[in-house]
Amino acid sequence: MSSERSYIIRDPFLLYREGVRESHREKVREGNIEIAKSMAEFLKSSLGPMGMSKLMINKFGDTAVTKDGAVILDMMDVYHPVAKFLKETAKSVESAVGDGTKTAIILIGELVKRAERLMESGIRPGTIISGYKRACEIALSSLISFSRPFDLNNDELMKNIIRNMLRTRGIDVAVDHLADLIIKAVNTAIEFRDGKVIIDRDVIQVVKKPGRGILESELIMGVVLDRGLAHPMMPKRMLNAKVALLDMALKVDPFKHLQPYKREIHIANDELVKKFIGEEDKIEKEFVNRIISVGANVVICRRRIGNVAKYELARAGVMAVERLLKDERIELIVRATGAMRIANLQDLREDDLGHADLVEERKIGGDRMLVIEGGRSSKIATILLRGDPYQADEVERAIKDSVVMISALAAKPAYVPGGGAIEEALSIVLRNESLKYPGREQIAIQAFANSLEVIPILLARNSGLDPTTILTDLRAKHVSGMWEYGIDAFSKCIANVIEVGLIEPLAVKEQILKTCTEVASSIIRIDYVVDRRYAKKHRGEMP
Repeated sequence: MSSERSYIIRDPFLLYREGVRESHREKVREGNIEIAKSMAEFLKSSLGPMGMSKLMINKFGDTAVTKDGAVILDMMDVYHPVAKFLKETAKSVESAVGDGTKTAIILIGELVKRAERLMESGIRPGTIISGYKRACEIALSSLISFSRPFDLNNDELMKNIIRNMLRTRGIDVAVDHLADLIIKAVNTAIEFRDGKVIIDRDVIQVVKKPGRGILESELIMGVVLDRGLAHPMMPKRMLNAKVALLDMALKVDPFKHLQPYKREIHIANDELVKKFIGEEDKIEKEFVNRIISVGANVVICRRRIGNVAKYELARAGVMAVERLLKDERIELIVRATGAMRIANLQDLREDDLGHADLVEERKIGGDRMLVIEGGRSSKIATILLRGDPYQADEVERAIKDSVVMISALAAKPAYVPGGGAIEEALSIVLRNESLKYPGREQIAIQAFANSLEVIPILLARNSGLDPTTILTDLRAKHVSGMWEYGIDAFSKCIANVIEVGLIEPLAVKEQILKTCTEVASSIIRIDYVVDRRYAKKHRGEMP
């Protein structure tokens, strides 16, 4: 008996399944451009040091009061594919250079808005994209001519860059103090490899402990663990520490419940019960004797430590911490002390021990924490951050982004004027260069130049200044060759921004120009959308 599989035969001329949504041509472009414009408009009021903050609440009820463009977009529960695309764009900019997310999204919105007007006047999307890419190339080459070399040993210049970044995030309190902490931490992480300056971001940690004021934040040259000692009788402070790092448990069979085969032991004799329990205690004592015999006076155990082992370690004057489950913490200890991870105590040797100048238990913010300072190969720097919880969250993000930005600055040691000065300078260059390109590409280059001017306009508006007056004055100075002039939001006037310390890394501006050109071109280029999220599968139909 043979069976045949039957299929539902639908309209043979129907291309997609039922429920598949499609749209094309002008409708698609209009929708995509409208989304990009809306997201840019949402961020415009947050640009600059005088910009407004956003109160964001995600679907889990977590709240954030922030001016960080990447955080704002990340907490937006967006639906449209272009909106998700812009969210990922913001994340990529932040991970690459640490700053410039709002500027990038705003410029993308401005570029697609002006592209929309050009398409309405009959210019093809391909011509606009070609003009935008040409404008980006001109801007990138001109950007280098406007830059100045940066010396990583110049702490004052570095402090200005960090200070400006913190202020754009709405951090006005203890800016100088935080900038000093970041600079000291970065100087610790600087390495020279093959003649290049490298900053290892992973060795700079931020530990939040809400409470007190943000001025109470401090830099600890070592590792801070949010764990107290395993036993109250253990010493609270150990100088010239010798650290044993155990990737195991100091306890007999602690994961019995995870074994695939369960075993039961029935003991009828009371004396045998005592002997059995005593044998377990003896094993834990042997563990401790092995540790002490190699000279270790600090034990950091990734898993649990048995009660007998804790007591014996305390009696021997050995500090111990248990249950450090995260690999990130273990790796930090390895890098700070030079200790070897040991999975079997029989393999433990004196050469496997790490070294630290000081290991101490401290009470911080009501919690017991272990601080490991100094060490044989320590390059770890931990910023212990204080302040109220909402403020600490925003400052933590700003510090991490500052480290990323400084590492990008180390890779490309050059800076440009801030305060909208570089955008205005590039805008004038592009207008002049566009005259060399006859045809409709010239119009696209000019549209790119006009888009760049949205940055000084928004900085003026968010600072409470008249954008029209400020922009005309700024243009006049730049046309006369004074390209260092930009908007000083604090003095509320046009000033030489390099002299007042408003400077930005060249790498940040380069990343913004490249990203906004690529993303805007991608959005303009889309002319067809096929959405399969709601497609229906019929019974008997092949997948």
